[in-house]
Amino acid sequence: MASRLTNQATDTTPVLLPGAGRHRTMLFPRRRTTPRTARGFVAATLTEWGETSRLDDMRLCTSELVTNAVLHGAPVGRLVLVRVESLDAELRIEVHDGGEIRPTQRVPEESAVDGRGLLIVAGTADSWGVKGRTGPGKCVWAAFNRAKNGAAPMPPHTTGPQGDTS
Repeated sequence: MASRLTNQATDTTPVLLPGAGRHRTMLFPRRRTTPRTARGFVAATLTEWGETSRLDDMRLCTSELVTNAVLHGAPVGRLVLVRVESLDAELRIEVHDGGEIRPTQRVPEESAVDGRGLLIVAGTADSWGVKGRTGPGKCVWAAFNRAKNGAAPMPPHTTGPQGDTS
C-alpha cells in the first residue's frame, strides 16, 4: 500500500542545527505543470536568500529532477516534494517522490527525444545522487559547492530557525 509523501525530514536527512543552514520545502501535485511551478519555487527561494550565483543551473537541475519524478517516480495521485537547502558548504536541491524505482544515468541513442535528464544534471551540478527515504520512495538530489561556484559564505545566524518548519 502506497502512502502519501509528507514534508517531514527523513532519518537520512542531516539535522540542521541553528546557524548551520536554512531550508524550504513545498509539495507539488503530479502534473505536467509541476516542473515549471517547482522551478519558480526554487528561483524565488534562492533569490529571497540572495543565493543567485548559479540560479540558472539550479533551475535547470530542478526542472530535470522534477520532470523525472512526475514521469517516472510519483505514483498517480501522489505528491512530489521539493526541498531547497542552503548549507555552509553547498546549495542543494532535493526532489522526493513515492516511487521505488531508483533512477540511473544512461546514454540515450543519438536520435532519442528523451533520456538525457540525469546527464544534464550530472554535467551541471557539482554532485548528485539518490538516497532512500523512511517509508516509500526516494530522494534525488543535486548539490552546488559554494567554494567552487563563488557563492558567499553563509551569513551568521542571528534569529530563530529559517525556512519552513511545518
